[in-house]
Amino acid sequence: MKKLFLVLIVLSNMLTGFAQMDSTFILSKYIENADNADLLNMCELTDIQVQKIYCEDTLLRGKVFNIMIKEFKNGKINSTFSSNINSQKHRYPIVMNGDTLFCEFNFAEKAGFGDSTKSVTVTFADILKKDKFKLKIGYPGLNTLVEFKGKSNYSLRIANSCSSNKMKVPINTEYPILAYSPPFDTGSNIKSYCLLGEENIHDWYQKFNVKHYYAIYLKIK
Repeated sequence: MKKLFLVLIVLSNMLTGFAQMDSTFILSKYIENADNADLLNMCELTDIQVQKIYCEDTLLRGKVFNIMIKEFKNGKINSTFSSNINSQKHRYPIVMNGDTLFCEFNFAEKAGFGDSTKSVTVTFADILKKDKFKLKIGYPGLNTLVEFKGKSNYSLRIANSCSSNKMKVPINTEYPILAYSPPFDTGSNIKSYCLLGEENIHDWYQKFNVKHYYAIYLKIK
């Protein structure tokens, strides 16, 4: 009976591990939650927005966080950006004193879960200048800078809802985590960003007539 009970515990742990590998939870935090009021005021006056995503899941070791950004115009994808990060280890040749040495670069250590990584934080910081917004994507070990079109009423925020900062993100699948968009105009002097988050981000043009926006996706692979 004890052996049977032990086997059931092992099977339960294995199944739990497999279930967790299908998806993970991501937390999002906006600069509004910062305790430093001076920093918040500075960001608002300079049109700077900051969002952070946080994940703590050691079952993801060896996987990277690849970021993709898709620009939507009139309901169709107009352009696509990808950070092109994969979990493969890369070797780069370095010539020193006539000898060729190879430096190994592990992207899982820089932009995901390495062998000793306990958590991952990716920071999205943008600044708007003359209808151009520069977005810096900050990984634990590397940074990417991209530039897109924007306006003063565009907001960088959670894509799915304003009611929770916790998202269940599938593994090996593109999943929208953030959006950079104008608000939905209700037509009654009320404009809302949160109403957008209650619907699928791909349907914002059909349901809310949002003609231009960006969807930021995460693919854990």
